[in-house]
Amino acid sequence: MAYLLLSVQTVLLAWAATRHSPSIDEVGHLPAGLAHWQLGNFDMYRVNPPLVRTVATFPVFLAKPKIDLSKLSEGYRKQLEFSIGRDFIVTHGQDSFWYFTLARWACLPFSLIGGLICFLWARELYGCLAGLLALSLWCFCPNILGHAQMITPDAGAAALGVAAG
Repeated sequence: MAYLLLSVQTVLLAWAATRHSPSIDEVGHLPAGLAHWQLGNFDMYRVNPPLVRTVATFPVFLAKPKIDLSKLSEGYRKQLEFSIGRDFIVTHGQDSFWYFTLARWACLPFSLIGGLICFLWARELYGCLAGLLALSLWCFCPNILGHAQMITPDAGAAALGVAAG
């Protein structure tokens, strides 16, 4: 039953990742993650931890999209991720949505990890039924469904926070 719940959540998240336009934060996270891979530079979008966007952008990095990171030489104190992200979308047009979808799909394992940990933790404490209830709450929580499909650190932080507990 746990596998079924996780499978349903994965299908919902994967489908939603293809349907929604990028959020304003994702427009900054995608080029920041690509800068991590291409330049080893973690200056972009330094107000959020880089783990989720670095994982998210790995398949995009392998696809080798064109991205102009030359603006980074203007100074590390400027928040250039949104300007570079806008240029990325203009350069790639409709194809940019495919890159965002790839990155979003790469984030789905964070939600699976969070759900699995909730299940195992509740099962250990209170039995299998409690584990399934905890997993159901995780899998169909509107916040998890809303954020786990995005290239933002929110769902990844929640999942790894549960894993750390």
